[in-house]
Amino acid sequence: MATTAAAAVASSFSTSIKWRAPRITAAVAQEEAAVTASEEEETEEEEVVVAGDEAAEVESSGPNTKLYFGNLPYLCDSAQLAGIIQAYASPELVEVLYDRNTGRSRGFAFVTMSSVEECNLVIENLDGSEYGGRTLRVNFSDKPKAKEPLYPETEHKLFVGNLAWTVTSESLTQAFQEYGDLVGARVLYDGETGKSRGYGFVCYATKAELEAAIEAMNGVELEGRAMRVSLAQGKSQ
Repeated sequence: MATTAAAAVASSFSTSIKWRAPRITAAVAQEEAAVTASEEEETEEEEVVVAGDEAAEVESSGPNTKLYFGNLPYLCDSAQLAGIIQAYASPELVEVLYDRNTGRSRGFAFVTMSSVEECNLVIENLDGSEYGGRTLRVNFSDKPKAKEPLYPETEHKLFVGNLAWTVTSESLTQAFQEYGDLVGARVLYDGETGKSRGYGFVCYATKAELEAAIEAMNGVELEGRAMRVSLAQGKSQ
């Protein structure tokens, strides 16, 4: 009986984790996106302070071969980051920083390379690239970049819902770019799990392009699921 009961519980649990959440509305998605953006801005501010401290240390130690990696997914640890970098060069030391109270990643890291040439190679290949749903910022630790929007937007913004879990910002861009001057496309990810939230946003340069995209793409299947495309909340009609 105990075995049967355990099997029933296991079966119930298996079913529960496969259950799909109710369809999210554009309004709720917009609110979640705003919260995510706020969290990322707070992380960036903290990164700037730490990077400034690192820069002060580097000034008196000769040529700088230490890189700063910002906007990392919270689940990315030092080993994973090292694996990404090793596709282009061999890091000597990789340090993802963690909050000492919560144990959670602070979303940035410092990486020591063996030469300035290797640093430049890593920056060239990884700065601005997407990993785990985030756009990486990579630069020399003593030369912080001017703050720029991670995800460019305009007032001509679309909400794209019911996305397949496999859709990335790149594939979303490819799907929508033929309808005009695409300013940006972004799939949103859960900060804790790194998994897609099943929706994203697309921005165009003009209202005409936005309207053309809604008409052409609403209901169209992308990677196995029919997208729901509509005007993002609060955007001009």
